[in-house]
Amino acid sequence: MKSSLFPAVRVAATALALVVLALPAKAQAPTASMFSASAGLLSPRGRTAEAGRMMVPVQGITREQLHDTYTQSRSQGRTHHAIDIHAPRGTPVMAVAEGTIRKLHISGLGGTTIYLMDDDGRTRYYYAHLDSYAQGLHEGQRVQRGEVIGYVGDTGNAQPGDCHLHFSVAILQNPSRWWDGENLNPYDLLKPVGR
Repeated sequence: MKSSLFPAVRVAATALALVVLALPAKAQAPTASMFSASAGLLSPRGRTAEAGRMMVPVQGITREQLHDTYTQSRSQGRTHHAIDIHAPRGTPVMAVAEGTIRKLHISGLGGTTIYLMDDDGRTRYYYAHLDSYAQGLHEGQRVQRGEVIGYVGDTGNAQPGDCHLHFSVAILQNPSRWWDGENLNPYDLLKPVGR
């Protein structure tokens, strides 16, 4: 039963992506409340088994240690639209889904960053403030769920010594615009069941 579960989830996620693609331009964009995480993919609500949930992207951090920082204010009047996951510098950061490294980028705000595109072609995961990338990581590289892709740090506009992973999830309307999409609250996808 367990071995047939993940192909069924992928089929459901693909069907959902096709429905989203068929929506008229003025249709409501998907929100985190419409989805739950499953093997790194977003799938319709209904599954609550831990094995089918999005993994916490920082090694050794439990769901109970997470805090919802999605709506917090940031500099220049910005809203966070992400979750900060605190851990010691150098803690491994993992791919939450099978997919492709779309972009490795260093910026003033995010510091050392990774854009990971899910195999569904619509879900983008963003990892920021990394200390470094995993050795040999490169754009276009295929990664597996759970594979180490980087290490927690305090680069970019993170305060010195405030080591954490800034993690966001977005659904893209246009996959060629990998930096742009409808943000989902990662906390809703990662939080313990019942919270």
